[in-house]
Amino acid sequence: MRDQLSAELLKARSGTALPALLLLALMLATLGQLGAVYAESGIEDPGAATAASHRVLTMAGSCSLFATVHGALIVTAEFRSGAIGRTVLHAPGRPAVVIAKLVTAAAAGLLFGMLAVLASAAVGALALANLGSTLVLDARSWQIAAAAVAACGFGGLWGAAVGWLVRHQLATIVGLLVWGTAGQLIVLGRLPALGRFLPDGAQYALLGDRLTFPDALPVPLGALLLAVWCALFALGARALFLRLDI
Repeated sequence: MRDQLSAELLKARSGTALPALLLLALMLATLGQLGAVYAESGIEDPGAATAASHRVLTMAGSCSLFATVHGALIVTAEFRSGAIGRTVLHAPGRPAVVIAKLVTAAAAGLLFGMLAVLASAAVGALALANLGSTLVLDARSWQIAAAAVAACGFGGLWGAAVGWLVRHQLATIVGLLVWGTAGQLIVLGRLPALGRFLPDGAQYALLGDRLTFPDALPVPLGALLLAVWCALFALGARALFLRLDI
């Protein structure tokens, strides 16, 4: 199992998908941080500076979409190329392949989250300094930062699980992107009572982002719900891969 995990980690860091998606995620996150800071009025006021700082760090959680896409690519790329057969042939067994890819996707997601938080803090601090204020790093700021990293980790795991279930690369990526942009906005906006229990609603709850989604669950319940969703999809992916032909 250790060798299988090492092999999957090597594949992830030697390909172009990880750095490309990381760069794109950080670029878009930077634009979001600038918008969050400059949208605040009276930024010199301590309360406004605190709100802007929290908003900047919260938006780091948006990189979870890119972590999700990367997690899906880790799995579907091998089905597209046919390499999944060789992977299974050299692995201790099919369960080891599933677990190793899920762990790799989650680890990559955590990397997305950590870099997103660091970039958000750096860009936010520069933007606030330009407006004569400073980035506020209070207890809530650290909680948001940890939640953003966790959300990206869950996102990577979620994407890999969906990849195992769908297998087809184009269908998986397009589906995740459509849902992660327009789909979730429609459901969360029109059916908040349902959306709060879906993975995206749970992510907003984990981040404590009630400005974007006022109907979000409390933070502990959001974290638990997100973990349950990921576990269910991961178990489903494992069961399906053990039963179906490659």
